[in-house]
Amino acid sequence: MMIRDRRFLGLVAAALLSLGNNSPASALDAFTVRDSWSVSGLQAGWYWAMNKGLFAKHGVSVALEDGNGSGVTVQLVNSGKFDVGHADLSVMAVARGKGMNLISIGGLIQKTSIGVFVPKDSGIKTAKDLEGKEVIYTATSFEGPFIDPFLKAGGTNRDKINLMSVDAAAKIPSYAAGKGDAMIVSIPFGMAYVQKTRPSNYILFGDYGLDLPSYGLVVTQDTLEKRGTGLKGLADAYFEAWQQIIDGGESSAEEAASILMKARPDAKLDREQLLISIREHIKYFHTPNTASKPLGYQSAEDWKRVIELMENAALIPAGSKPDDYFTNKLIDGAK
Repeated sequence: MMIRDRRFLGLVAAALLSLGNNSPASALDAFTVRDSWSVSGLQAGWYWAMNKGLFAKHGVSVALEDGNGSGVTVQLVNSGKFDVGHADLSVMAVARGKGMNLISIGGLIQKTSIGVFVPKDSGIKTAKDLEGKEVIYTATSFEGPFIDPFLKAGGTNRDKINLMSVDAAAKIPSYAAGKGDAMIVSIPFGMAYVQKTRPSNYILFGDYGLDLPSYGLVVTQDTLEKRGTGLKGLADAYFEAWQQIIDGGESSAEEAASILMKARPDAKLDREQLLISIREHIKYFHTPNTASKPLGYQSAEDWKRVIELMENAALIPAGSKPDDYFTNKLIDGAK
């Protein structure tokens, strides 16, 4: 608990340092943000925005805390313990279907990123090849609700596979150390950590018809209604940060890695892993329906397919529509 508290306070301090002399903290709309994972290249946008003063520019301050799975993050946001969640939007949709009053205000990873890493020398090429194998996953993370539909689409089921749930923070280290025969995780997230220690191929859930949105910003409907102006400032700063990293190419990726390492010495980050993570995640930012749109924009057509998939898999009740799950009204240029 002490480690977590120090980390949280350190991030608050980092946010305050990023405010600049012309934007006193008292004038800013303060938000608490719960991530879904420990720090990696996926968090580059948050720390870039802090370092460059983008949150202050847009009238907000942010206190960011690491997470241990999207399932936990959406529960904490729904209960009011955090204002904003950075979580898997598919998990958010399932949670909403179970009665949580959540909505996404911006999508970052919109191309299906979830998949299964398998050692290159394993001979595993399909979902059915996982039968009889030990597969590491995290039940409370984003993959939890979608394992059964994935296996069914692949012609098998969980009774034929040894699924081993571990804490989110232990999943990648366990697989990289040689444990298990496979690991379910976000492919761009895991890529940076497994290729050197346990060279792997991967099987994408999307190859089995599971076209699912991934990481984005999640709030309650109540927070959206009451704090819409501040949330727009937060979303503007966050997506502006990522757009700056993209526009700057490799030099900005290098700078983003440096910012992360300086901001989080406690995480003992590896520079090359950060760079791989940043580069890989950017590949998953857009679908064909969002490619010409500003970062953060979500497509109703994409969500229609997600809803159909989830209804068919009995993950959400029948009868919902795209705007039950997301809004583009906080995204500049979203028309």
